[in-house]
Amino acid sequence: MIENLPTEYIRTDFGHEVYDEWYLQHGNYNFEAPDFVKRHIPFYQQALGLSHKDYILDAGCGIGSYTREFARCGFPVIGMDLSSNFLSVARQNTLHENLEIEYILGDYNEMSFQDEFSVIFFEGSFFYKSREGLVSLLSGIYKALKSDGRLYFVHPNQTIIKKKYPWTKQTEIQKNVFIHQNAEYDEENEGETHTWLKIDYNTNRHFKCDFFVKLLSPKQLKVCLDEAGFRVIHFYKKRRLEDFQPNYDNGFSLVAFKN
Repeated sequence: MIENLPTEYIRTDFGHEVYDEWYLQHGNYNFEAPDFVKRHIPFYQQALGLSHKDYILDAGCGIGSYTREFARCGFPVIGMDLSSNFLSVARQNTLHENLEIEYILGDYNEMSFQDEFSVIFFEGSFFYKSREGLVSLLSGIYKALKSDGRLYFVHPNQTIIKKKYPWTKQTEIQKNVFIHQNAEYDEENEGETHTWLKIDYNTNRHFKCDFFVKLLSPKQLKVCLDEAGFRVIHFYKKRRLEDFQPNYDNGFSLVAFKN
């Protein structure tokens, strides 16, 4: 079916209205569910040593699920995302709850803050395409953090996660409209290749988004963090105050300290 589509693909990407519309209606993941978010706030508080004097940047905040929860708990926080569509939903939800949160449209890879934040927080949104790109991102984060700043992100465990590939999934989201997803692990380039297709036989307009996500090992990550200036680094089990087990865990939560 896919090989014989009657029209050319229309290119799209994250932040494009077609991809974002699908994500908002059909692609939300459980880590954005309100109960899931609220349940893990105590872990973030302890792992990051949060106080109500801390200023948090929720980077890649999406629809603001974590941004709003931090605000509900009394933490000063702003959200940042490259999708105006996601931020529109985040602002609507924030207004509905009578919360005061600033949202910034921007790419965290291009942040130019200086000594601004106590914590830079990524939950399900920390992606990079190359080792060089990662070091550049981490260097920007280091500059944006205050002297006692902390970085947090969740990351897949390369050794375990690559065993789940390849995989393919197809769903019909409405009559004659299909979403086809395919993912493979690229051993040579150490990362995931993904293809997302929206196939619409009603209009014969088809949309394609493909992307690559680099996956470095914990040891490689530590070297990159060191190059960016981070010296104290802790690997936890995902969202749990227990040490990460590289031979068993499919991912980890990482906290890095500026000083």
